[in-house]
Amino acid sequence: MPSTSLTRRGKAVLTVAVLGFALGYAFGGRSLNAVVVPAAALLGATRVFVHFAPEPTVRRNAPYEAHQGDRRTVELVVDASRPYPATVRDRLDDGLRGDSERRTETDGRTLTYDVGLAERGVHSFGPCSVRATDPFGLWQVGFVAGSQERVTVFPRVHELRDTAALLTGYVGVTDDRERFAGVREYERGDPLRDINWKASAKHPDRLAVTEYAGEGAADRVTIAAEAVGPRADSVAEAAASVAVHLLDAGVAVGVVSASGSIEPAHGDPHRRRLLAALGTFDRERLPQHRRDDADIVVHAPESGEHVTVTVGGTDHRYGEFAGRDAGAERAGERRPADSGEVAA
Repeated sequence: MPSTSLTRRGKAVLTVAVLGFALGYAFGGRSLNAVVVPAAALLGATRVFVHFAPEPTVRRNAPYEAHQGDRRTVELVVDASRPYPATVRDRLDDGLRGDSERRTETDGRTLTYDVGLAERGVHSFGPCSVRATDPFGLWQVGFVAGSQERVTVFPRVHELRDTAALLTGYVGVTDDRERFAGVREYERGDPLRDINWKASAKHPDRLAVTEYAGEGAADRVTIAAEAVGPRADSVAEAAASVAVHLLDAGVAVGVVSASGSIEPAHGDPHRRRLLAALGTFDRERLPQHRRDDADIVVHAPESGEHVTVTVGGTDHRYGEFAGRDAGAERAGERRPADSGEVAA
């Protein structure tokens, strides 16, 4: 059984009881009966109430995926076989920001608090600390309840400018859209321009996509990400933005870093795997053969001067594709100490 202790209010009542006892001892039993007996009875009854407080349960509804800089609402349901007043506080990792402490009754009601996803990576919620009290708030007992749940925080993704369309030319993406090859079912991540509305009308419950001869043969791009200096966040954001831009254009995209690689593919599940991998990307030098095999290299030098996107053997500053908006989106947000503004 967790240990029980007096609250600040309980200590005040105990002080009054001790003072009353001293006065009763000095001036007679009337003072003792008027102060000490009621205070002692109250302290004793509430002590028994807290001692037998049942252990609570906590259910949490929290995000499991989000982008850095997003804000989400977390729901907590705190319940016990016998309701009692309690203060609930959900434990948050350093990469999460929020005031998770709430006062409640353990009767199954839903509590909510907002959390900010301040840093990319894998972070956790919970477990919760539950501080139970009696109805008068004189005694308290602490419990640890609920499980630990993880959230994967993706890097920020910037909407690239029109000049980013040059990327498809740099990597030699084919666009042979004259020879019809067939129709298949739509998958999340397919470009909207490929939807075959005539074929889709025959099956109202699903969409159809037109395939063209030659597509897919060269529409495969591998992006290598490397941060030698203190710009891991900036490289992750740049690589994520370029990857999403190409996926939206119908290109199969893969990512390689010092920690591993993901083969090029399409679809929403694959997109989330790429973003999750870049969410845990860290500063480390990439082996030269991986740089040479990649179609696009996103790199930040040790000096941290700027982020470079290398395609077709030509270096470009990431700002050529992102413009000013990449830095403007960060205004007023806390940045990790090892990151800087994406250069424009």
